[in-house]
Amino acid sequence: MEIQMNKLRLKTKLTIDIFLAAAFLFNIVTALMLLFNTGGGGRGQSNVLVNLFDFSSRSSLRLIHNWTGLLIIALIIFHLILNWRVIICYFKNLLRSAKVAKVEQTCKNV
Repeated sequence: MEIQMNKLRLKTKLTIDIFLAAAFLFNIVTALMLLFNTGGGGRGQSNVLVNLFDFSSRSSLRLIHNWTGLLIIALIIFHLILNWRVIICYFKNLLRSAKVAKVEQTCKNV
């Protein structure tokens, strides 16, 4: 039972980390597109889905950028919650002036 819980926890951590990396990359791309997009954008269409995926529109880029930013915040919170024991273990050992190799060894199975 405990092995299955550890596998589920590991899969959850991995999934959150993958989504976090993807959202982070997408956020960087939209930030660069916003930075270098000087056009007014938009084709005057009123369809929300068409405007959402119109990457020449600054408003749709800003919308996507903002939502991926919020997604990153939520995923970071989940990441911290799932890795809290390991983080605390590392900080406790670092505060005790332990060597890095010793910190990794003592926190490996947390």
